[in-house]
This record gives sequence, structure tokens and C-alpha cells, in this order.
Amino acid sequence: MNRMSNGPALRASDADREAVAERLRVASVEGRIEPEELEERLSQVYSARWVADLDRIAADVSPPPPPAPLAPPYAPYPPAVVYPTTNGLAVASLVAGFLWLGWFGSILAVIFGHMALGQINRSGGRETGSGLAIAGLVLGYMGVATLLLFLAVAGGL
Repeated sequence: MNRMSNGPALRASDADREAVAERLRVASVEGRIEPEELEERLSQVYSARWVADLDRIAADVSPPPPPAPLAPPYAPYPPAVVYPTTNGLAVASLVAGFLWLGWFGSILAVIFGHMALGQINRSGGRETGSGLAIAGLVLGYMGVATLLLFLAVAGGL
């Protein structure tokens, strides 16, 4: 408290009295003053009119607690982690290559595979699936090759 050392006499507020009473109770629990002395000092605290009187009553017990530390500054959330996704056209290319559909699936597998590879390259790492697209392209080109072979054989007959 010690607000009286250099300034004018200040009247004690209820908050001042309660703060000193709490300091005395803590000192009693810690065994620094006897229970009888605590009762005597508490009666003096609650009848004190000046801050200087409160300072005198609690001068031989622990100093007032330090002010509470300030809350740490606001820390923003860490940036969201964006996981790469599989390109849908790469999956469609692979599925169309497997289904074949009378060579129609093979042609779609080639178209979807090239579109998927272009999108994956432009995505900057946000999309994956180049292996699926390449597998679809291989199946598609194999189907187109068999179509051309079939047309060559059928045309030659």
C-alpha cells in the first residue's frame, strides 16, 4: 500500500481495508501471526480511516501481491494445411481405359488423360493423379491401336 509516504493523507476505501485484511489472513495461515493477533489487527483494519493507518497495521507482514501479469498478445491460428487432391479427369481417364466400350472408352481415356495432365501441371502441386492419367493414356492408346489394327484388317478383307 504505502501510498502515504510522500503525498497527502488519503482516506481508506473498503477495497483498501479488504486488501489489508486478506494480507493479514494469509499471514495468519502461514503462521507469521497468531489467531488472537489476527483478530486484534482485523478490528483495527476495519476501524481505520486513513491509508497510513492500514500501512502501519500491515507493515510487518508480507507485501501486497504483485499485479497480475498481462495476458499474452493474441496469437492467430496457424495457416490451414491444404492437402493435394486427386484430379477427377485422371480417374475418369483410367476408368474409361478399363471400360473400353467398343473403343469409345479408349478415345475418351486419351482425351481425359491429356486434359488431366495439363490440369495437374498447372495446379502447382494442389492436384495429384498424374500416374492415374498416364495409366489411362496407356490403356486408351492401346485401345486406339487395336481399333486401327481392326480397321486395317477389316478393310483388307
